[in-house]
Amino acid sequence: MKEDLESTLRAQRWRDPPQEFLERTLAAAVEARAVAAKRRSLLAFIPRPLRLPLAACWVLAFFFRVTTPEAIPQSTLDSCAKLPPLKPAQLLANLKQIEQLADELLHSRHNGPQPPL
Repeated sequence: MKEDLESTLRAQRWRDPPQEFLERTLAAAVEARAVAAKRRSLLAFIPRPLRLPLAACWVLAFFFRVTTPEAIPQSTLDSCAKLPPLKPAQLLANLKQIEQLADELLHSRHNGPQPPL
């Protein structure tokens, strides 16, 4: 049955579209292009299938621009290189001191001043 349909379609003679249809289609295309040129919008010049991927690329580029830190100046790197290396014990002592100060600050804000014992 498939072969019959295929041979039937191949045997048919396709006629050309009417001239009026071709002229209307061409006029509509020219008018649409003229309207897009008048708008001078960036989107008018980007083909429709590319608009969504291009927008995704712009969003991704914006994300990386916002989340990427600025380069560290060479003078700062030189200053950091001149500092003596920190020992783990110093880091832990500093961390404990910072935690105590933060705890005291938060405790005094929420509970008010403590009476002397």
